[in-house]
Amino acid sequence: MAAAGPGIEIASIKHKYMRVLWILLFATTISPLAHAQESDSAFHAMDSVLPRLSHSHVIWHDIKEGVYDGGQYLTRPLHWSGKEWAIIGTTAGVTLMMEGADDQIARDFFQHNQGPFGSGLTWFTNNIYGTGYATGITFLSLYSIGLATDNSRLRIMGRQVLQSFAYAGITTTVLKVLFGRARPFSNEGPFNFHGFTIKDIWNSLPSGHCTVAAALSETLAADIDQPWAYVTFYGLEGLTVVGRLYADAHWLSDTFAGLIIGNVAGFWVSRETEHYDLQTNQPKSTSFLLMPTLNGFALSYNF
Repeated sequence: MAAAGPGIEIASIKHKYMRVLWILLFATTISPLAHAQESDSAFHAMDSVLPRLSHSHVIWHDIKEGVYDGGQYLTRPLHWSGKEWAIIGTTAGVTLMMEGADDQIARDFFQHNQGPFGSGLTWFTNNIYGTGYATGITFLSLYSIGLATDNSRLRIMGRQVLQSFAYAGITTTVLKVLFGRARPFSNEGPFNFHGFTIKDIWNSLPSGHCTVAAALSETLAADIDQPWAYVTFYGLEGLTVVGRLYADAHWLSDTFAGLIIGNVAGFWVSRETEHYDLQTNQPKSTSFLLMPTLNGFALSYNF
């Protein structure tokens, strides 16, 4: 009988990682569900309201919350303090330092250490966790279960997963197009920037996979707020970085920038409060609100 080849070994590793994905999704769904009522009185109060509301009413509420948060996210730079601008400047500086000191070193290391084990190990993050598939599955699982079981905690977690994905994704996409950085496999070097372009080979900075992975990981870790969650999801972020470097798809500095964008979006979304009353779908407090309507958008001032 012929010995099993490397292709069979890689397929076996891929199958194991798919099983790991489903276990993680099960954990992120069932664990919060089991403790939702005891851990947060605000969510408990919201759950007592949900059974009296239609699913369409609740979905419309979540759409309005998402649009409002999106507007806040996009306009937030206009209100940054000096400290926040200093953080942005530091992040940019570290990225530039990596370009000069570490990018080529990291690429050489991973390209000289290729093999079946590495290919199998990084397949999960390159094809599932960093592509949006895991985000979509997690969003649909948490949101649909939360809606069906009148569990506000799970429903809001699901919504926030989608929000952080959208907000971080928009940020990274815009920067990719503006920078136009050549990917490593183009062999143009780490300092080749083409400026405004939509060509994928010149859309290296920031890493989209790392952005997506970090947004999902930070949102879930912050919402669950348990040690095992931080270890698990931050570990998946690190594995995503390894996967992109191993595939020669990004420079190290690309992955760093992607992690920052995704984690900031996830952290920010997970700490946003509800701006609309769940029963009336009207603004809660004195504020200007950009509200979606059936005919478009309306600017409302509530007092």
